[in-house]
Amino acid sequence: MRRGDRGSTIPLILGFFLVALAMTAGAVAAGDAFVQHRELQHVCDGAAAAGAASAVDLDRAAGLGDVRSLRFADVQLAVEGYLADDPSRSGVDVEAGLSADASTLILTCTQSRRVAFGAMFGKGHGIRHVATSSAQAPLS
Repeated sequence: MRRGDRGSTIPLILGFFLVALAMTAGAVAAGDAFVQHRELQHVCDGAAAAGAASAVDLDRAAGLGDVRSLRFADVQLAVEGYLADDPSRSGVDVEAGLSADASTLILTCTQSRRVAFGAMFGKGHGIRHVATSSAQAPLS
């Protein structure tokens, strides 16, 4: 071994360590973002089910035969009530819409949350998650 070769592996080992650390942080950040999106999707699905189940317009449905319809004002109240039931659902913004025949509720839920190691990848302010869910009015 020549005298000038001593210590040349230390920068190489340090470089590999930093790359491995960055890859691990990226995997943790991606996993955290995935879990947060899945949680938002569950909240959106639950809100859609709660809104559709508690906002059926029985008077209108009785007059139209088999048609099931939803009242938009009742849908909004049911969705807001569902979100208020659990503090972990705070910060979720919901936009609601009804299908043309008013039998299907369509919700778009958005939420911005910080992810682990997000600042390391330029996402220190958080990631905006968007989930969409729909639910039909139950049979009357």
